[in-house]
Amino acid sequence: VAMGVALHPELCTSSSDHYVQVEVGSELTRGMTVVDRLDVTTDPRNKSVWSDVLERERKIEVCWGLDVAKWKKLLFSSLA
Repeated sequence: VAMGVALHPELCTSSSDHYVQVEVGSELTRGMTVVDRLDVTTDPRNKSVWSDVLERERKIEVCWGLDVAKWKKLLFSSLA
């Protein structure tokens, strides 16, 4: 899906910009992608948790909706 959206951005039907971090320190959530949908990254109380993300000063466009029919068509044509 990620490659399909990268090659054909029109597959994404709904998106928004957020700070994003991949959890690497926790045993329970290692590898989990954490998206700040509540915009609490810049809250001073969260500075220690999000400091690495804030240093990059860049939000990431996150795709929330996908045109599944078009994606499947792209997938099947790629595999043919």
